[in-house]
Amino acid sequence: MSVLYSPTSLEKGLKVLFLEHFTSEASLAPQLCHIENSESDSEKYEWLGQAPSVQEFLDERRPIPLSSGSYTITNKTWESTILVSRADLEDNRTGSVRRRIQQMAAAAAGHQNKLIIDALINGTSDLCYDGAAFFANSHPARGDNGGFDNLLAGSGTTTAQFSADFAAAKAAMLNFLDEGGNPFHGDGVQGLTCVVPPALEKAARETLNSGMISNTSNIQVGAADLVVSPRLSDADDWYLLRTDSVRGLIFQDRLPIEFTALEGQTDTGFNRDQWRYGIRARYNVGYAHAQCAVKTVN
Repeated sequence: MSVLYSPTSLEKGLKVLFLEHFTSEASLAPQLCHIENSESDSEKYEWLGQAPSVQEFLDERRPIPLSSGSYTITNKTWESTILVSRADLEDNRTGSVRRRIQQMAAAAAGHQNKLIIDALINGTSDLCYDGAAFFANSHPARGDNGGFDNLLAGSGTTTAQFSADFAAAKAAMLNFLDEGGNPFHGDGVQGLTCVVPPALEKAARETLNSGMISNTSNIQVGAADLVVSPRLSDADDWYLLRTDSVRGLIFQDRLPIEFTALEGQTDTGFNRDQWRYGIRARYNVGYAHAQCAVKTVN
């Protein structure tokens, strides 16, 4: 005899299944991005320009207004929906439904990571708060900052070349100035992360983990964490990001992922014998401080 499912029990079970598989891919947002909670359809970030410098207190305070640079991230709505025939449920074909829910959960878990990696890939054309591309050879001068270059040419993809390019990227980042003409990163950073494609994993791991490179002591052991992403479309280009208190990317979270269902007690269920299961969320990814990111192009 066929097994009949009540709408309530089926939705509840599939929701549990979805949540179990949703965590299958670890989110990159906590590691790479500022996470900003959003309360509207978009958020305007005016804190990306110059912070006030410390100055001697003379006759009275001299307040400095917010920088003229600002950046707006508009939230987007995302969804994924599957259609299930009631006849399939009546014929006890729940295995295929469960597999599709698992696939939906895996896709949803990876979607935020896809947006983050896409932001890096598209950073050579998408603009940031200063009006230049996020990765650019010439970010405009602002205040006492004469501009900076965070799009560097690499020397190659061997371990020795990657090691030299990592040192160059880190040095370039540490030399960036703020709008007051002071080092943007102060006396250094407490957290860096390399984001590389699979083809560069070996060179990156040897650079960051090996005690010796080409019979020479490697002083860069532990200098950065490593993220290997198959979503990077170019096998030779890679990224160095500051990932401690100041970061280059923003993950803007408006509404978390919600799992919902339209089953037998709906118009679709009654008139078409079709039950629908889907997810919905609102969020987006954008750019914060370009001084916290360097792209190396080979």
